Amino acid sequence: MSVIIVGGGMAGATLALAISRLSHGALPVHLIEATAPESHAHPGFDGRAIALAAGTCQQLARIGVWQSLADCATAITTVHVSDRGHAGFVTLAAEDYQLAALGQVVELHNVGQRLFALLRKAPGVTLHCPDRVANVARTQSHVEVTLESGETLTGRVLVAADGTHSALATACGVDWQQEPYEQLAVIANVATSVAHEGRAFERFTQHGPLAMLPMSDGRCSLVWCHPLERREEVLSWSDEKFCRELQSAFGWRLGKITH
Repeated sequence: MSVIIVGGGMAGATLALAISRLSHGALPVHLIEATAPESHAHPGFDGRAIALAAGTCQQLARIGVWQSLADCATAITTVHVSDRGHAGFVTLAAEDYQLAALGQVVELHNVGQRLFALLRKAPGVTLHCPDRVANVARTQSHVEVTLESGETLTGRVLVAADGTHSALATACGVDWQQEPYEQLAVIANVATSVAHEGRAFERFTQHGPLAMLPMSDGRCSLVWCHPLERREEVLSWSDEKFCRELQSAFGWRLGKITH
């Protein structure tokens, strides 16, 4: 019997690789994914960047994944936390904790391509991509998954890793609780006149928190939260207006925000 994983995003792909590594390929894994990352249409491997904590990177190294991601990652060596309108701030430095880095920033489109390259040669992993689940039949001892391609898979464990609004979880009658934040998160890659030098920033503003993560090529990945009622206003800003508003909220710690 095998493990069937539906969804090949970060969660599903790393789970498949972990099972392969820890079982030495003895436990068969079927990974079903509708969209190949090479198509640049995978919603989980788009142009966003994410921060991985040092402990997460260590676990990824343990299952042989981090070694394939390290050369496209940007180290976070310092985290600067501040509150707009207040003079105080907190700085966390990796060296204070005897770490080379507090975390690493990776761009998801790079991660997707590298994870799938590992999956294609991982012992015990069969990749069904592109393909989708057409039907699921469960018994007390196993589960049967029929794919749109017509293939039927049998397994002891079925994992729903197909996103926040999981179609598989819904089909299987799995309930979940959702709590709205009533916030809009604006995500962008920005350039600044002063090099980030591995510094990440979190700043609390009157409208919501703002984070800047160091990226490759001197860029920064921005996540800027606003109340939902500001949605139309924020999305109507021109690039120049956006940079001015961001400069006012973030300050000049990285010099001028150029674009």
